[in-house]
Amino acid sequence: MSPFLLALAVNLLFALFRVAYVLLYPIDLSPEEAQYWDWSRRLDLSYYSKPPMVAYMNFVSTSLLGNSELGVRITPILLSFILSLAVFLFVRRIFGDRVALLASVLPNLFVGTSINAVLMTTDAPFIFFWGLSVIFIYLAVERNDIRLWVVVGILAGLSFLSKYPAVFLFPLTLLYMFLTRRDLLFSPRPYLSLVPAIFLSLPVLWWNLKHDFVSFRHVSNLANKGAHFPNWGSFLEFLGGQALLLSIIPFFFLIYGWWKAVKDRDRRLVFLTVYSLPVFLFFALLALKKKVYANWPGFGYFTGAILIAVFIGRLLEKSRIAFWGVVLFSSFLVLLLHFTPLVDYLGMRKLIPPKRDPVKVMVGWEYLGREVSGFYTGRELIFSTAYQISAELAFYVKGNPRTFVFHLGRRTQYYLWKDELPAFKGEDAIFVSYGGLPASVKKHFRSHELLKRIDVFWRGEKIKSFEVYLLKGFEGRFDEVPKGY
Repeated sequence: MSPFLLALAVNLLFALFRVAYVLLYPIDLSPEEAQYWDWSRRLDLSYYSKPPMVAYMNFVSTSLLGNSELGVRITPILLSFILSLAVFLFVRRIFGDRVALLASVLPNLFVGTSINAVLMTTDAPFIFFWGLSVIFIYLAVERNDIRLWVVVGILAGLSFLSKYPAVFLFPLTLLYMFLTRRDLLFSPRPYLSLVPAIFLSLPVLWWNLKHDFVSFRHVSNLANKGAHFPNWGSFLEFLGGQALLLSIIPFFFLIYGWWKAVKDRDRRLVFLTVYSLPVFLFFALLALKKKVYANWPGFGYFTGAILIAVFIGRLLEKSRIAFWGVVLFSSFLVLLLHFTPLVDYLGMRKLIPPKRDPVKVMVGWEYLGREVSGFYTGRELIFSTAYQISAELAFYVKGNPRTFVFHLGRRTQYYLWKDELPAFKGEDAIFVSYGGLPASVKKHFRSHELLKRIDVFWRGEKIKSFEVYLLKGFEGRFDEVPKGY
């Protein structure tokens, strides 16, 4: 079997496994997935916290497959599969078949890749378009062909429509040209790529202009929330998170690859380093100031994964035992990620107790939706003070009703939809919370009644509790005062 057909077969098996996992394993949409799906029911030029691509893709996939977990998650599964084949074809061009096969297949054994290949968050389309952008940047720098630069601009624009960190593409590309082809810095052709990129970005900028630049206020708030320097706790947590995203051992191959690129100045390694190391360093420095979520620098590991494949391939040449040791350990971590109850059978419950299990955020939502459906007649206003609950209820309550949020904390996309509330004036409402009925909510209704308390269990332990209230006589508005962005 040729290396390409082998890469195709292995990646197809991973894709089929992910489809079966979504269909058969008892986990629900995560709150972020549910929120992005809810956006797709109100298509717009952009949204409160993110650009619109995730909503557009959700609209297409659920129009074809319905409002189901597979209808939402088929997109990241397909994008991951397609990108893995694009990686093979690209890497074969610059490193040969062996490295191409490893670069195409090995990322399936990284924890971060496994997450992004199943969950439909903004990272799925972003990494797809970022990866294609970077591939075409390499080709465009190599040939300085106008057509390739136009393709780069289109892909960069699609990346920006997926997630705002796409802006990293411009300075990193300038850095790459400075290090490898300084003549291109004075050529007009690379800058032509800015035309389609900016054109595709204009709808997002226009939407923000109409909404007081709320997205940029939100991003700025995230960058400064809880900031103090130096924050060694968040820095060490960041390093641990990055190592885990790459299944630990490959993370050290990446660090070695960065060092070799600087030392040897191999143009191919420099390319892979320019689009990964500066991203890592940027977020590492940010982590010295504030908490940085582990997935934020994940897009830098697109070329980082190729760099890992280069040096793991060299390990294979020296020691097959060591190579397969890395593969088996990474496979074990990915297996635990998908089936966390295994830690109980392996006697590792204290290492990952149910309340620290990352999977717990995807447990209990369908059950909650069924329980609320028993009280829902199709007329009530359904809302919560947590956007996560409101989004999940929109997906899992029968009929997929419009749901709303009474904001006690920061704004969310649901705050921009509050103009739809007057349609429920005089109607009853179903309110779901993690506990209690705030006085600021209660005052907008004539009366209230606790309908049910719902406990959610995972791995034999209670991990969530909800309270469901019936509120009568809605006055038609929320007198809410969100705190920040």
